Amino acid sequence: MSPTPVLLDCDPGIDDALAIAYLVAEHLAGRIELTAVVCTAGNVGLEDTVANACAWLDLAGAPELPVAAGASGPIAVPHVLTPETHGPRGAGHAQLPTTTRSTDPRDGARLWVDAARSHPGELVGIVTGPSSTLAHALALDPALPRLLGGLVMMGGTFHGHPGNTTPVSEWNVDVDPEAADAVCLAWETAQADDPAVPAPLWCGLNLTERAVWTPERSERLLEASDSPVARRLTEALRFYFEFHDSVGEGYLAQVHDPFVAWLALHPEAVVAGPANVRVECAGEHTRGMTVADVRGHRGRVDNARIATDVLVPGGPDAVLDEICAAIVSLAGRPD
Repeated sequence: MSPTPVLLDCDPGIDDALAIAYLVAEHLAGRIELTAVVCTAGNVGLEDTVANACAWLDLAGAPELPVAAGASGPIAVPHVLTPETHGPRGAGHAQLPTTTRSTDPRDGARLWVDAARSHPGELVGIVTGPSSTLAHALALDPALPRLLGGLVMMGGTFHGHPGNTTPVSEWNVDVDPEAADAVCLAWETAQADDPAVPAPLWCGLNLTERAVWTPERSERLLEASDSPVARRLTEALRFYFEFHDSVGEGYLAQVHDPFVAWLALHPEAVVAGPANVRVECAGEHTRGMTVADVRGHRGRVDNARIATDVLVPGGPDAVLDEICAAIVSLAGRPD
């Protein structure tokens, strides 16, 4: 069988960098075809997300592939950056090399549509940042839900798990709730018309906060690989450890994005349940909340699957072992 075509929409960001390295490793191993990378403003501004994505692709030794700039901010509200979380340029303590990788002249929304139409029914989209570019792509081509083979979102929080931005909201959704809700509504409309349209997999904090990278794992990574990509990742992660420690989580890092990338490539290992998901965009205390109707109270079709666990001995920690091993396999670009 041909490798699964994958598009990554990201906002690097430290844990996005781990996701990029992991997906490049899977591409080079022939297990997926990383067809495109879309960069959305999120953790840092659009110029930095594009530069960071290209630099991490270079360090990982990725072949040339389309890399496009997407949305420069949320679709309806001002953009809030997170220098305290990922550093002023989005790479923590890592000094990234200047990239010579060319970017695609297409807008990120157009790249979403073109990639889906090039692989109808096959392309798996992975969103590890705000949904802003995807919302623009859905406006550009409302048929997109029927064209994708699957969509996996890092966003939201479910089943009463607390938020990380407000008491009820997760950051990727909170930064652009209107975009996230547009994604929910687009799939609700598509699935009402055709129940065969695959429902997006929402991977919220209730699951992704269990993916914890420790300094000991960084040490093991460096012991196994002294590659430039491994060194830069551990430098970036040191900033992430410091951030989590500053907010009372301990000297560790919750690495949501590579965990979600792994889930996207291993659907058979995901425990998930159906729901109708919408995003609150107006509530004074609940803006950005992902509201999951699992009992059919609103009488609407299920437009999502909510991930709750992984069927892997050792759980998320074992998944991070796999991701670490994939990164070790990268020779990458020399310094």
